[in-house]
Amino acid sequence: MVSSLSNPDMWFAVGLSLLCGLLSATLCIPWGIFWGWIFARKSFSGKVVLQTILYLPLVLPPVLTGYFLLLVFGRNSPFGSFLFQTFKLSFVLDWKGALLASVVVSSPFMIEAMRQAFLNVDERLEWVSRGLGADTWKTFAKITMPLARNGLIAGFFLVFARSIGEFGATIVLAGNIPGKTQTIPLAIFSQIYNGEEHAIWPLIIFAVIFSYGGLAFNNYFLRRSGSCGAFMEPRK
Repeated sequence: MVSSLSNPDMWFAVGLSLLCGLLSATLCIPWGIFWGWIFARKSFSGKVVLQTILYLPLVLPPVLTGYFLLLVFGRNSPFGSFLFQTFKLSFVLDWKGALLASVVVSSPFMIEAMRQAFLNVDERLEWVSRGLGADTWKTFAKITMPLARNGLIAGFFLVFARSIGEFGATIVLAGNIPGKTQTIPLAIFSQIYNGEEHAIWPLIIFAVIFSYGGLAFNNYFLRRSGSCGAFMEPRK
């Protein structure tokens, strides 16, 4: 265990997991706000179908999600080829693929967190704001979002925790390359597969700390928002 602490690949995996967790949670914010507000405030034909599609990464096998991402963003695909030739942007066998996989797999958590947060905002306050002359955008910025901020923060930490544990989509799209695309779950998998289980305990400790911390903060801010998540008891 002590010798593994001097392994630069281990520290790279920890750093990459932390980076992907923070970036994916940040990138999911505008996506979650937009769709969370749509699903909380709007009624339209096909709403259930659209919501189900956006929530599919929750239940699809992560390996299948990674395969779909590979089909879309691979260099042999029209879109992936365009990104590489125009912007030199590649997700396959690159750390950015690990980030993309985390964003896609984790995005439903942010959408649902924001949907619940907006549902907890009393619409009468928005009606009063608009009745006093504020337009929709000003009402959203001054009334809705401040009241939904705890739900937003809770969603941020839940996405972070989910990103830390992402494995299946990442290994398909980004690969499992030590010092380049290997995250904590991939490093643990490699050590177990290679029969080096004695070296995985630092990785396990980091994974538990990051995951527990994400869930703990998620539950704390859910309670502050008055919401009840799937992993907590309702406030009495």
